[in-house]
Amino acid sequence: MKLKPAFLLLVTSTVIWGATAPIMKVTLTQVPLFTLAFTRQILAAGLLLPFVLNDLKIQKEDLKPLILTTLLGTNINLFLFFKGLELTEAINASIITAAVPIITLFAAHLYLKEKLTLRLILASITAFLGTLVIVGAPILSLNLKAAIGNLLLIAATFAFVAYEIYAKKLLQKYSALKLTFFMFVIAAVIFMPFSAFEFIKNPNWPASVNIEGLLGILYGVFLASALASYFWQKGLSLLPAGEAALFFYIDPISGIIASIMLLGERISHSFTLGAILIVVGVFLAEHHRKNHILHKRRIN
Repeated sequence: MKLKPAFLLLVTSTVIWGATAPIMKVTLTQVPLFTLAFTRQILAAGLLLPFVLNDLKIQKEDLKPLILTTLLGTNINLFLFFKGLELTEAINASIITAAVPIITLFAAHLYLKEKLTLRLILASITAFLGTLVIVGAPILSLNLKAAIGNLLLIAATFAFVAYEIYAKKLLQKYSALKLTFFMFVIAAVIFMPFSAFEFIKNPNWPASVNIEGLLGILYGVFLASALASYFWQKGLSLLPAGEAALFFYIDPISGIIASIMLLGERISHSFTLGAILIVVGVFLAEHHRKNHILHKRRIN
């Protein structure tokens, strides 16, 4: 009974987040990085406030885990993601995100003591080689800027996986709506001084924002932050973290289509090779997951 709503929630989230990379890349040409991050968080928090106003209590012992979860899933993740987008192509962000499920399975092995099989190790090595091809191609072509951008996108991916592990524990005590709201508030507070510094440094930046930049901000606030974040938290509360992460396989589809349509980015030979290796790794990991679930069912 839980699978159907979880499926709809997680698919919607990943489709929205997949298109976020090219949309935010356009927006970042007009809006400063920390200002964009702060605006997304504070406005999204305002949207959710009426729905949680009657239940804002957080237990004292959960404050540190909540702050750590926010830092990993929002502040660190968004900073690395946005900075990476400034330096490399948005289409790379989409395919690198496909590695999230495999990284999550490894994290589940380390922190949740799930069994690590030879097939999963092979899947991880294959996906890692694919990522290495995508990241390394700019180095071979002496494009250090793009290479650094790709590495930042990978770091953002690791931060998101760590966030999933911590958020899963908090979701056992708090609703997805409340957790999402407090993450927005905490993230906004952390981003605020950096945003203020950007405005002091360049107070005229709002004058350069056109309709594309405004639509990008609205997309980030209403869809990528408020709607997708809440849907993801809700879906994560209905499924194990490892299974929820598998929905990131959908992310590259909307991301690649949006990158080609909005930015005119092209699929290079190195990108194609890297994507094929990652897809093979994903297939092996998915096969591992299915066998693992069937094995558990036989035991139960």
